[in-house]
Order: sequence, then structure tokens, then C-alpha cells
Amino acid sequence: MDRRNFLQVSLAAAAAAALAACTPDPNFVGQGREAGPPIPFGARKGIGLGVGKTHRIEQLDALDVNWFYTWGSSFPAVRPTQDFVPMIWGRESVRRNDLEEIQSELHLTRASELLGFNEPDHPEQADMSVSSAIKHWPELEASGLRLGSPAPVRALGDWLKEFMDRAASEDLRVDFVAMHSYPSPDSESFLDSVRQLYDLYGKPIWITEYAVADWEATANSPSRHSEKDILAFMSETAAGLRQMPFVERFAWKTRAEGDPIMGASALFRKDGSLSPAGELYQSL
Repeated sequence: MDRRNFLQVSLAAAAAAALAACTPDPNFVGQGREAGPPIPFGARKGIGLGVGKTHRIEQLDALDVNWFYTWGSSFPAVRPTQDFVPMIWGRESVRRNDLEEIQSELHLTRASELLGFNEPDHPEQADMSVSSAIKHWPELEASGLRLGSPAPVRALGDWLKEFMDRAASEDLRVDFVAMHSYPSPDSESFLDSVRQLYDLYGKPIWITEYAVADWEATANSPSRHSEKDILAFMSETAAGLRQMPFVERFAWKTRAEGDPIMGASALFRKDGSLSPAGELYQSL
């Protein structure tokens, strides 16, 4: 049997068996809030989505996710039922007192985790040196929330390695490691990179952004990855992640449907309805 087909069959069979035997854990739902969709075996499915309007809440509900984040600290005014995880995006988030806002909203969010800086190794994202991240880290620790590492562009690269080494040497708290990944649709390679990250740091893993991308694609030369391959990758990786006891959460990353780099990975059509990828993600 072809290696890819074997991987797909074995992961799907393992996930199906686990799902059949699983009873959702009510402790995953914040106290005092309406229960969200049933929680499947293993790692919890989520999404990063800018939620500020009713139609966005409808999109969030349509995906049947257990949790979400917005790359920000504020709980959406339109109250969702899924678990919300706040983020301190970068140094400006610390300076403008976003941590105080998170604390003031805990009676609404029931948040117990906090995500750290977003892609600090990218000049168009948080763009922070390791020294700057370490300088501000005690302020994130002081929140008392379970704290995720910064999520660099390259999870297995030098930036996170230096940060984790310095955090350990200075006795700073990092409770789980956040990871971003935009690979080709090679499930085995992606799952192996998650294992490598765990082997490096021995901490629970959250994949807070992942999807298939073709970074060489343009409007005139769109992604070389087919929708069929992307859907197979999504199905196989969701099943594989749920078989890893150290993976706590994962979140597929969506872009606009017509985006040349990641359009085929998009979860929504232009009219806001679920795309084929969105329908599959909803079902997983």
C-alpha cells in the first residue's frame, strides 16, 4: 500500500476508535457558560478568528470548535460560547495595559491560559528580540494564567531555542509551547516536526496556526497544492495530533478564499459560508 494511503487509513482508524470510546470532559467548558460542541478525544480543535461582529460569531459556531483566540486580549462584545484564550501579541500589548484588561474580564471569559508573543522573529509581526521578550515575560507570568511560549515563524529555529534556554536559566515559567507551521501537504513530516518540538522542550504543545501554504504562489501562479491534497492533510493531521498525548490544542489558519498562497486552505467562502475545507474541519 502507498505510504500516504497507509498513513491516512491508520490515522483515521485510530481516531475513529478513540472517538467511539470517548466521553466528553465537562471540565473543558468554563464554569457558568453554556456548553459548546462535544469535545473529541485528545487535542482540542480551535481557530484563530477576528471575532467582533455577529456574522463572525456565526462562522465560529459553524466550525464546531471547542476554543478560539483573536490574536488579542479583549473578549468579543458578541459573547461566544466557545472557550476564549487571550493573547499578548507583542511589546505594545504589554505597554497599553492589555494584561490588566485580561484580568478585568476573567469573570466573563473564565480564561485559564494566556498565549505569548505572536511571531516575534518576523519583522511584520511582533518583531521582538529574545532579550526584549525575556524582559517582558515576568509581566505575563504575573497574570497567574497558564502561559504559552511565544510562537515564532520557525518553531524548531534559533529564536525559540534561545528564548527557552534563557527562560530556564532565569527560572521563568513557560507552561506549554506554541507552534506555527505552514508546510506542504506532507502529514508525516508535519507530525514529525511536532514530535521534535516536544522532544526539545518536554512541554505540552499547542499548534496555534497551521495550514498548507505555497509561499511561492502569486495571483498569476496560484498554489501548486490541490484541494484534494489539502483536505487529506487536514484529516490526517487532526487524527495524528489527537493520538499525541502531549498535544493539547490545535487551530487551523484560514485566509480569504481567493488568496493565492493559502486560498485552498480557506475555511470560508467569500459569502461567509463554509468551504470544502471548512466543512471537513467542522466534521473532525
